[in-house]
Amino acid sequence: MTARVHHPGSVRQLRDRLTAVPLRVRLVAVVVLLLAAALAASGLIVNVLLRTYLLARTDDELRIYSSIAQGLQYDQAPDSQLLIQPNFAVLLVRPDGSGPKPVANAVTEPDARPDLPTLTSSDPRVRSRTPFTVESTDGFGPHWRVIAGSADDGRSVYEVAVSLRAMDATLDRVITDAALIGLGVLTASGLIGWVAVRRSFGPLSRIEDTAAAIAAGDLTRRMPERPTAAEVASLTRSLNAMLSQIEQSFAVREASQERMREFVADASHELRTPLATVRGYAELYRQGAVRRPEDVHSAFGRIEAEAGRMGSLVEDLLVLARLDEKRKLARDDVDLAVIAGDAQQDARALAPDRQVRLVGIGGPLGPVVVVGDEPQLRQVVTNLVANALNHTPAGTPVELAVGHTEAGRAVIEVRDHGPGIDPVLARKVFERFYRTDPSRSRSQGGSGLGLAIVAAIVEAHGGSVRVEQTPGGGATFVLELPQGAHRAVQAGTDEDSL
Repeated sequence: MTARVHHPGSVRQLRDRLTAVPLRVRLVAVVVLLLAAALAASGLIVNVLLRTYLLARTDDELRIYSSIAQGLQYDQAPDSQLLIQPNFAVLLVRPDGSGPKPVANAVTEPDARPDLPTLTSSDPRVRSRTPFTVESTDGFGPHWRVIAGSADDGRSVYEVAVSLRAMDATLDRVITDAALIGLGVLTASGLIGWVAVRRSFGPLSRIEDTAAAIAAGDLTRRMPERPTAAEVASLTRSLNAMLSQIEQSFAVREASQERMREFVADASHELRTPLATVRGYAELYRQGAVRRPEDVHSAFGRIEAEAGRMGSLVEDLLVLARLDEKRKLARDDVDLAVIAGDAQQDARALAPDRQVRLVGIGGPLGPVVVVGDEPQLRQVVTNLVANALNHTPAGTPVELAVGHTEAGRAVIEVRDHGPGIDPVLARKVFERFYRTDPSRSRSQGGSGLGLAIVAAIVEAHGGSVRVEQTPGGGATFVLELPQGAHRAVQAGTDEDSL
């Protein structure tokens, strides 16, 4: 015998074809198949139970006429009750060899008569009087239910048979009606199931349409939230939350890319001017246009100055690049009052004509200790003071104020009393390469990165920086940092004073 070989490729193709069938069709098909199986099983059970019930009734009827047949005698006429019963046949058999004697036969079709066996009184079916089933004489007619027993005081055996044609017809009618009803139920269930599945999948279809629109580039689309099934509503909320995060991520990425493009363009523009200056003076010197010693000295002075500007710009760019990498900061105790005092001394040395004061906020000046990177925090204060000196007229006083906010955060304020900053432009001053005065030449102004570096360092320390109007005129840069060890320092100072 040859074993049947299953090819994995054929199984895979069948699985792929089934997978390609829409989920709606598969769901309806599964429901209809399950319902068909349930109807078939219930129909089979009903048929078995009904057949058992009808056979039991037939057997009861046979037992009634069996009690009459017990009184039959082989040589006498049969009881009239046995002669008038339709679809009945009664046979008497004598063991003395007289042969079977038909006592009653109400069967109108000769070929449909029961094929009754010749039984003896010792046959188990006779002694137990248990009904049994036989076929018709032609083999194609109805089945017959037969009961046998002893008659004529044990000298004869009777056999009473009743046709099962009516019972078979009833069962066939029940099966036919059940099949037709089941077919109607399956058809109606399939249609109702299809409509119900389509309605249930309506939200998923809308989700599919929305997903297609999002895939086409419309990140503002959202799944419509409607009163639907809990599972679909939960899926809709989850997808909308995910889409919001995706939109925000794309917006952040696009903004980052735009800032990067602007940054590269501005950096290229910033470097182009000093490079052009250096190249121009170098070509003048090479061509011999600069011959006098004082001209040569002036040209090389300009080259040196522009090279210094390029070096300063590159250094600032490197600082911003390192800050953008989110490198781990040093975690040291830093006294902002000390940093502000050093910045005051540096400012007095750079601008002797300026009045630079150091004051406390809300009281006398005292230690204000935070945890952070001291060199970076020094650069922040230095940049803010340099910004105040460079963007205010000569002689304009500058103040450094150090203290705490009511919320317990450490704060440094750099106040000037110059022309101030337009409130509309106040939020842009921390952007890279931004200048409040676009008409100022780049050789006169800074690189435009000083305040951007300030904002990046403060953000890395978990703080914030903003610009406000100074009462009476001017600009005040407010730097706030989260509280560090300054509370412990203050507590220690208070205990020492006690």
